[in-house]
Amino acid sequence: MFLVLGSFLLLIVLFNQLKEKPVTGKLYRQPLALLLFTGLTLSMMPALPLIDWIILITTLCFSFGLGLLQGRFTPLIHHDSTWYLAGSMMSVLVWSLSIPIRYTLNFISIHYLFMTPLLTGASSFIIYFIFIAGFLLGRYSMLLFRYPSLMKNVGKNEQKLKRLQMR
Repeated sequence: MFLVLGSFLLLIVLFNQLKEKPVTGKLYRQPLALLLFTGLTLSMMPALPLIDWIILITTLCFSFGLGLLQGRFTPLIHHDSTWYLAGSMMSVLVWSLSIPIRYTLNFISIHYLFMTPLLTGASSFIIYFIFIAGFLLGRYSMLLFRYPSLMKNVGKNEQKLKRLQMR
């Protein structure tokens, strides 16, 4: 059952990586909201051991780097006077390479560093949120490096899309 559900979820994410998304401020607000939420969650938890902080920081750095790589291969397209992020098979490949990072870090910490992280089970969502936030920040940072005029286009895109939705 979990294999079927996991495969279905993986296909949804794969197709989501390939579809066009309008370039709006929401793309930049999502990773910041994830980081804020995880920061608030971490502040309400008891003190974490050093290994958890190492895993969090390493996860953020790896995911940011992979996001930069994905942003390098994410094309921007312009049609109907609106900018869109287009998916590509290369960005899907980079995304799929990111999956084993969490498991590798956990394996290294337990089997080589002999330290057991506390952020497992129900609290492991924190690491996934950090990973997603770093990945998205890296991707959009690379797009801003590649297309410096993108920031002014983001505001124009949002206004145009709002006008189209009101019709």
